[in-house]
Amino acid sequence: MRNLYRIRFAFLGWALASLFFTAVLLVGSIGEHKPPTFALYGNAVHFALWTLLLPFLTRCTRMFPLDGKKRARNAAALLLIVAVLAAAVMVTQWTILFFTYFPYRATTPSLWLFLRGESGRFYPADVLIGIVIVVAIAGLRTWRSLEAERTRAAELERRLAVSRLEALRMQLHPHFLFNTLHTVASLTVEDPATARRMVIALGDLLRRTLNDAGDRLQTLAEELEYSDLYLGIEKLRLGNRLVLNYEIEPASARALVPQFLLQPLFENAIRHGASNMTGPCEVHFSASRGSHTLEIAIRNDGPQRDRSSAGPPRFGVGLTNTMDRLRIHYGDRHTFHYADRPQGGVEIRIVFPYADAGDGTGANGKMIRSLAPGDRSGRDTPTAVSIGHD
Repeated sequence: MRNLYRIRFAFLGWALASLFFTAVLLVGSIGEHKPPTFALYGNAVHFALWTLLLPFLTRCTRMFPLDGKKRARNAAALLLIVAVLAAAVMVTQWTILFFTYFPYRATTPSLWLFLRGESGRFYPADVLIGIVIVVAIAGLRTWRSLEAERTRAAELERRLAVSRLEALRMQLHPHFLFNTLHTVASLTVEDPATARRMVIALGDLLRRTLNDAGDRLQTLAEELEYSDLYLGIEKLRLGNRLVLNYEIEPASARALVPQFLLQPLFENAIRHGASNMTGPCEVHFSASRGSHTLEIAIRNDGPQRDRSSAGPPRFGVGLTNTMDRLRIHYGDRHTFHYADRPQGGVEIRIVFPYADAGDGTGANGKMIRSLAPGDRSGRDTPTAVSIGHD
């Protein structure tokens, strides 16, 4: 197919060059009697010879590259080759024309006499045509090399991004596992029954993680199903102190989001909210779709931050991991806003481009169930995410 494409391209170039230079010759010879058929025939033979020489000239440009270290020497070699070929093309062209169709045979009885008188006019033109062809071939080779380098660089960048995402993902799992096991250990003596239920819930969460297909994106509904396993563990630990509230637009549930995006956000809200409060702590999650964006927000009750502490808050592994993964996925096309709430607690707001799962299924092929807005987690709900493991 590639050779056929090259043959078609060469044939098209030969036809266009023959027609163009025939038109130029006829327009430039107004007032003189020159048969149009001879002009067309002469140009067709002329450019057919140069077309047949294209493979040879291509090999010559590879042997003497103009973008190599010895450019001057290679350019001189190519110029010498073009000069020889131009002479050969000129002699061959007029030999074919003279013995096939030559309307001026009466005034020019000898081919040798014709070439002696006209070679000074035809030879420079053939040299110029050869130089143009060589430069075009060299330019095409350079362009292809640049395209190949661009493709190779893009592939390397993609592989690097995938590797970084996998590294961040592997960093997140031990961090979460360590925190959960620490919680289980603290309840082993105080509340063995709850600790046992937490271990079972942790097993379900790890089973879901190990069975994961490795997709880098999944729907928000699937992401919330995964986060439900983590929140169930925290609900066992905190009981009625943890209150969860959702406001999720139906279209947002179909949006594709980076995998394991929400769990670090919920973990941050609980660690700095409910874990530091004696009374109930509400964690509010919302998701809404804009014209071309998806906005995710999570806010939690909590103690007011000490205003005397200098500088912005220091992020731990979870939030740092989340920001890095958002940067890899979306570059500058996302915003991550972290702010202390005046009444206490924290609000995190993330905006990034909206991408729909398309056919009603998630990235792993699971059907998306509708998420009703405003579901409270203090009781079981028939939604895709049922937080509330009493």
